[in-house]
Amino acid sequence: MSGLAFFLLTLALTSTSASLVSALDVPPLTGRIVDLAQVLPGDLAAKLTQELEAHEAKTGNQVAVLVLPSLEGEPLEPFSHRVATTWALGKKGTDNGVLLLVALRERKVRIEVGYGLEGTLTDLRSARIIRNEIVPRFRAGDLPGGIAAGVRAILGTIEGAAPEGSASTRPATDETPAVQYLLIGIVVGTLAGLILSQGLQRTRALLGSVLAFLIAQFGSILLGVVAAAATAFLLLLMLHAGRGGRGRHIGWTPDVGWSGGGWSGGFSGGGGDFGGGGASGDW
Repeated sequence: MSGLAFFLLTLALTSTSASLVSALDVPPLTGRIVDLAQVLPGDLAAKLTQELEAHEAKTGNQVAVLVLPSLEGEPLEPFSHRVATTWALGKKGTDNGVLLLVALRERKVRIEVGYGLEGTLTDLRSARIIRNEIVPRFRAGDLPGGIAAGVRAILGTIEGAAPEGSASTRPATDETPAVQYLLIGIVVGTLAGLILSQGLQRTRALLGSVLAFLIAQFGSILLGVVAAAATAFLLLLMLHAGRGGRGRHIGWTPDVGWSGGGWSGGFSGGGGDFGGGGASGDW
């Protein structure tokens, strides 16, 4: 190896090592609000924590806030996704977690949304929350007020009852509520299974569930799966009843338990996953 080649190789390795060392570490999840920049007053932080805890107890959704002094050169979106997946916000399999991340030096904010909530807290609605609820307060110098407004708009949106006048309650003519896709998919799939196929019960259930999935997946893939499963169950149940109860008993036991470490006995992620949904902004 020539001296020049050896020098270039050494330089490349040094540069790579330096970048690895300088990468911003994901902070530990110490609570629903991790304020490393110490922006939030203690009473407001406690109030928001109570609201987040109450929301989680009511809906099962897990929302957390991270306030950083700086991203230290890290790109916002990849780092936000890394935090959300490392913290594993949301329930495993349901993926109903949300992260609100604020970086002060870069003046950037992002809402990271788990797979399971992408149909409700869409990219468009996340962007509106940032643009209409958070950024105006940040630009006015009210960082605590912007964070609080953002948290409450997020909670209101995924609960379906955002505060009056907030961005998330304004009608969006280009969006169809995800639950409508779910209901339409189940109804159409069930009727199709009963009418269009004269074959065996399983054939009708398959036809109906496929059609239900194709309709409901416009809301989200998760809704498509739910619609398909519900349609197949309904068809099998109705067809079974129509045959006078002959055949095997059809039972269904929902999985309502938390997997893994769960969320009892302290705050921690429940194993949720994220696919990059959400929105970013700056002020």
